[in-house]
Amino acid sequence: MRFKALKNRKTHRWLTLLFGIQLIIWSITGAFMVVLQLPYIHGDHLVQQADQRISDFQLLDKIPNLTSTFPNATEARLVNRYIDGSYTYNFVISDSAGKRLVNAHDFSPVSLTENDIRELAVRYYNAPKGNTQSEIASIQLLTEEAPSELSAAHLPAWRVEFSDHRATTLYLAHGTGDLVTKRHSAWRVFDFMWMLHIMDYDERSDITTPWIKFFSIMTLLIALSGTGLLAQKLLSRRWRRLWRD
Repeated sequence: MRFKALKNRKTHRWLTLLFGIQLIIWSITGAFMVVLQLPYIHGDHLVQQADQRISDFQLLDKIPNLTSTFPNATEARLVNRYIDGSYTYNFVISDSAGKRLVNAHDFSPVSLTENDIRELAVRYYNAPKGNTQSEIASIQLLTEEAPSELSAAHLPAWRVEFSDHRATTLYLAHGTGDLVTKRHSAWRVFDFMWMLHIMDYDERSDITTPWIKFFSIMTLLIALSGTGLLAQKLLSRRWRRLWRD
Protein backbone atom coordinates (compact mmCIF):
# COMPACT_ATOMS: atom_id res chain seq x y z
CA MET A 1 0.00 0.00 0.00
CA ARG A 2 2.81 2.39 0.92
CA PHE A 3 4.78 1.49 -2.21
CA LYS A 4 1.70 2.10 -4.35
CA ALA A 5 1.11 5.49 -2.73
CA LEU A 6 4.76 6.42 -3.31
CA LYS A 7 4.50 5.42 -6.95
CA ASN A 8 1.31 7.44 -7.43
CA ARG A 9 2.87 10.44 -5.74
CA LYS A 10 5.89 10.25 -8.03
CA THR A 11 3.67 9.99 -11.11
CA HIS A 12 1.61 12.99 -9.98
CA ARG A 13 4.76 15.01 -9.32
CA TRP A 14 6.27 14.35 -12.72
CA LEU A 15 3.01 15.08 -14.52
CA THR A 16 2.75 18.37 -12.66
CA LEU A 17 6.35 19.31 -13.43
CA LEU A 18 6.02 18.51 -17.14
CA PHE A 19 2.57 19.89 -17.84
CA GLY A 20 1.78 22.17 -14.92
CA ILE A 21 3.26 25.21 -16.68
CA GLN A 22 0.39 25.12 -19.17
CA LEU A 23 -2.06 25.13 -16.29
CA ILE A 24 -0.45 28.35 -15.05
CA ILE A 25 -0.62 29.82 -18.56
CA TRP A 26 -4.30 28.90 -18.86
CA SER A 27 -4.98 30.53 -15.48
CA ILE A 28 -3.17 33.77 -16.32
CA THR A 29 -4.54 34.12 -19.85
CA GLY A 30 -8.05 33.15 -18.78
CA ALA A 31 -8.04 35.73 -15.99
CA PHE A 32 -6.75 38.40 -18.38
CA MET A 33 -9.45 37.72 -20.96
CA VAL A 34 -12.19 37.74 -18.30
CA VAL A 35 -11.09 41.05 -16.78
CA LEU A 36 -11.03 43.02 -20.04
CA GLN A 37 -14.40 43.81 -21.59
CA LEU A 38 -14.93 42.64 -25.17
CA PRO A 39 -16.28 45.99 -26.51
CA TYR A 40 -13.03 47.58 -25.38
CA ILE A 41 -10.95 44.80 -26.95
CA HIS A 42 -12.92 45.07 -30.19
CA GLY A 43 -11.97 48.75 -30.29
CA ASP A 44 -15.47 50.22 -30.36
CA HIS A 45 -14.10 53.30 -28.59
CA LEU A 46 -11.54 53.90 -31.34
CA VAL A 47 -13.95 54.81 -34.11
CA GLN A 48 -17.01 56.87 -34.90
CA GLN A 49 -19.42 57.29 -37.78
CA ALA A 50 -17.65 58.73 -40.82
CA ASP A 51 -20.53 58.92 -43.29
CA GLN A 52 -23.13 61.63 -43.09
CA ARG A 53 -26.80 60.84 -42.74
CA ILE A 54 -28.78 60.19 -45.89
CA SER A 55 -31.26 62.97 -46.64
CA ASP A 56 -31.98 62.35 -50.32
CA PHE A 57 -34.11 59.22 -50.11
CA GLN A 58 -35.30 59.68 -53.69
CA LEU A 59 -32.04 58.05 -54.75
CA LEU A 60 -33.44 54.77 -53.47
CA ASP A 61 -35.84 54.87 -56.42
CA LYS A 62 -32.82 54.21 -58.62
CA ILE A 63 -32.36 50.73 -57.21
CA PRO A 64 -34.44 49.03 -59.97
CA ASN A 65 -32.22 50.68 -62.60
CA LEU A 66 -29.20 49.75 -60.52
CA THR A 67 -30.13 46.06 -60.52
CA SER A 68 -30.60 46.10 -64.29
CA THR A 69 -27.20 47.78 -64.74
CA PHE A 70 -25.54 45.30 -62.36
CA PRO A 71 -27.56 42.07 -62.75
CA ASN A 72 -25.05 40.03 -60.77
CA ALA A 73 -25.24 42.31 -57.73
CA THR A 74 -26.32 40.60 -54.53
CA GLU A 75 -26.50 43.71 -52.36
CA ALA A 76 -26.70 47.47 -52.82
CA ARG A 77 -26.19 50.01 -50.06
CA LEU A 78 -26.57 53.78 -50.30
CA VAL A 79 -23.91 55.84 -48.47
CA ASN A 80 -23.13 59.53 -48.13
CA ARG A 81 -19.33 59.29 -48.09
CA TYR A 82 -16.54 61.84 -48.06
CA ILE A 83 -14.76 61.44 -51.40
CA ASP A 84 -12.66 63.90 -53.40
CA GLY A 85 -13.09 66.73 -50.92
CA SER A 86 -16.86 66.55 -50.30
CA TYR A 87 -19.65 64.25 -49.21
CA THR A 88 -21.28 62.50 -52.16
CA TYR A 89 -23.93 59.84 -52.56
CA ASN A 90 -22.71 56.45 -53.76
CA PHE A 91 -23.95 52.91 -53.90
CA VAL A 92 -21.81 50.12 -52.43
CA ILE A 93 -22.34 47.20 -54.82
CA SER A 94 -21.63 43.61 -53.75
CA ASP A 95 -21.27 40.73 -56.21
CA SER A 96 -19.11 37.68 -56.76
CA ALA A 97 -16.13 39.90 -57.57
CA GLY A 98 -16.32 41.73 -54.25
CA LYS A 99 -17.49 45.20 -53.31
CA ARG A 100 -17.10 48.49 -55.18
CA LEU A 101 -18.43 52.03 -55.26
CA VAL A 102 -20.56 53.55 -58.00
CA ASN A 103 -21.99 57.03 -58.28
CA ALA A 104 -25.58 57.12 -57.05
CA HIS A 105 -26.74 59.33 -59.92
CA ASP A 106 -25.21 57.83 -63.06
CA PHE A 107 -23.79 54.53 -61.73
CA SER A 108 -20.29 55.43 -62.92
CA PRO A 109 -17.45 53.65 -61.06
CA VAL A 110 -15.78 55.54 -58.21
CA SER A 111 -12.09 54.97 -57.52
CA LEU A 112 -10.63 55.94 -54.16
CA THR A 113 -7.23 57.59 -53.99
CA GLU A 114 -4.78 57.44 -51.12
CA ASN A 115 -5.86 60.95 -50.13
CA ASP A 116 -9.51 59.80 -50.02
CA ILE A 117 -8.54 56.96 -47.69
CA ARG A 118 -6.55 59.37 -45.55
CA GLU A 119 -9.52 61.72 -45.21
CA LEU A 120 -11.89 58.84 -44.47
CA ALA A 121 -9.56 57.39 -41.83
CA VAL A 122 -9.41 60.75 -40.04
CA ARG A 123 -13.20 60.83 -39.96
CA TYR A 124 -13.47 57.24 -38.73
CA TYR A 125 -10.88 57.89 -36.02
CA ASN A 126 -12.12 58.80 -32.54
CA ALA A 127 -9.26 60.70 -30.90
CA PRO A 128 -8.50 60.04 -27.20
CA LYS A 129 -9.73 62.61 -24.72
CA GLY A 130 -7.38 65.56 -24.46
CA ASN A 131 -5.81 64.77 -27.83
CA THR A 132 -7.24 66.97 -30.55
CA GLN A 133 -4.69 65.80 -33.10
CA SER A 134 -5.55 62.97 -35.44
CA GLU A 135 -2.14 62.50 -36.97
CA ILE A 136 -1.59 59.60 -39.33
CA ALA A 137 1.79 57.99 -38.82
CA SER A 138 1.69 55.81 -41.93
CA ILE A 139 -0.65 54.57 -44.64
CA GLN A 140 -0.09 51.46 -46.74
CA LEU A 141 -2.03 49.49 -49.34
CA LEU A 142 -1.96 45.76 -48.62
CA THR A 143 -2.60 43.59 -51.65
CA GLU A 144 -0.82 40.23 -51.35
CA GLU A 145 0.07 39.46 -47.73
CA ALA A 146 -2.04 40.36 -44.72
CA PRO A 147 -0.52 40.97 -41.27
CA SER A 148 -1.43 38.53 -38.50
CA GLU A 149 -4.02 40.95 -37.11
CA LEU A 150 -6.00 41.08 -40.37
CA SER A 151 -7.77 38.27 -42.21
CA ALA A 152 -6.49 37.71 -45.73
CA ALA A 153 -10.13 37.67 -46.87
CA HIS A 154 -10.18 41.46 -46.49
CA LEU A 155 -7.39 42.05 -49.01
CA PRO A 156 -6.81 44.36 -50.74
CA ALA A 157 -7.11 46.84 -47.89
CA TRP A 158 -5.55 50.06 -46.66
CA ARG A 159 -3.68 50.02 -43.37
CA VAL A 160 -3.73 53.38 -41.59
CA GLU A 161 -1.68 53.80 -38.41
CA PHE A 162 -2.17 56.70 -36.02
CA SER A 163 0.48 58.19 -33.74
CA ASP A 164 -1.34 57.83 -30.42
CA HIS A 165 -0.59 56.01 -27.19
CA ARG A 166 -3.09 53.28 -28.15
CA ALA A 167 -1.15 52.42 -31.34
CA THR A 168 -4.44 52.60 -33.21
CA THR A 169 -4.56 50.97 -36.64
CA LEU A 170 -7.57 51.18 -38.93
CA TYR A 171 -8.09 48.91 -41.93
CA LEU A 172 -10.21 50.28 -44.77
CA ALA A 173 -11.54 48.37 -47.77
CA HIS A 174 -9.67 49.26 -50.95
CA GLY A 175 -12.69 49.43 -53.22
CA THR A 176 -15.27 51.11 -50.97
CA GLY A 177 -13.55 52.82 -48.07
CA ASP A 178 -15.60 50.79 -45.60
CA LEU A 179 -14.03 50.32 -42.20
CA VAL A 180 -12.99 46.66 -42.19
CA THR A 181 -11.63 46.41 -38.66
CA LYS A 182 -9.66 48.29 -36.03
CA ARG A 183 -6.74 47.26 -33.87
CA HIS A 184 -4.91 48.71 -30.87
CA SER A 185 -2.38 47.74 -28.21
CA ALA A 186 -4.88 46.08 -25.86
CA TRP A 187 -6.27 43.98 -28.72
CA ARG A 188 -2.78 42.81 -29.64
CA VAL A 189 -2.05 41.78 -26.04
CA PHE A 190 -5.42 40.02 -25.91
CA ASP A 191 -4.65 38.26 -29.19
CA PHE A 192 -1.32 37.05 -27.77
CA MET A 193 -3.05 35.79 -24.63
CA TRP A 194 -5.68 34.07 -26.76
CA MET A 195 -2.93 32.37 -28.78
CA LEU A 196 -1.35 31.01 -25.60
CA HIS A 197 -4.72 29.95 -24.23
CA ILE A 198 -5.89 27.91 -27.23
CA MET A 199 -2.33 26.88 -28.20
CA ASP A 200 -2.81 27.80 -31.85
CA TYR A 201 0.47 29.56 -32.56
CA ASP A 202 -0.18 30.11 -36.26
CA GLU A 203 -3.71 31.16 -37.20
CA ARG A 204 -4.85 31.80 -33.61
CA SER A 205 -8.36 30.62 -34.43
CA ASP A 206 -8.42 26.80 -34.05
CA ILE A 207 -9.59 25.73 -30.59
CA THR A 208 -9.20 22.03 -31.41
CA THR A 209 -5.47 21.86 -32.08
CA PRO A 210 -3.60 18.62 -31.25
CA TRP A 211 -1.60 20.56 -28.66
CA ILE A 212 -4.61 21.64 -26.63
CA LYS A 213 -6.13 18.15 -26.85
CA PHE A 214 -2.91 16.54 -25.64
CA PHE A 215 -2.38 18.98 -22.76
CA SER A 216 -6.05 18.70 -21.78
CA ILE A 217 -5.63 14.94 -21.44
CA MET A 218 -2.45 15.41 -19.42
CA THR A 219 -4.20 17.93 -17.19
CA LEU A 220 -6.99 15.42 -16.61
CA LEU A 221 -4.39 12.83 -15.61
CA ILE A 222 -2.87 15.32 -13.15
CA ALA A 223 -6.30 15.87 -11.61
CA LEU A 224 -7.04 12.14 -11.45
CA SER A 225 -3.67 11.27 -9.93
CA GLY A 226 -4.06 14.06 -7.37
CA THR A 227 -7.54 12.83 -6.51
CA GLY A 228 -6.17 9.31 -6.14
CA LEU A 229 -3.48 10.52 -3.75
CA LEU A 230 -6.05 12.42 -1.70
CA ALA A 231 -8.27 9.34 -1.51
CA GLN A 232 -5.33 7.15 -0.46
CA LYS A 233 -4.37 9.64 2.24
CA LEU A 234 -7.89 9.83 3.64
CA LEU A 235 -8.27 6.04 3.61
CA SER A 236 -4.87 5.64 5.26
CA ARG A 237 -5.86 7.99 8.08
CA ARG A 238 -9.13 6.18 8.54
CA TRP A 239 -7.44 2.77 8.83
CA ARG A 240 -4.92 4.19 11.27
CA ARG A 241 -7.69 5.50 13.49
CA LEU A 242 -9.50 2.17 13.34
CA TRP A 243 -6.30 0.33 14.22
CA ARG A 244 -5.67 2.61 17.18
CA ASP A 245 -9.21 2.20 18.40
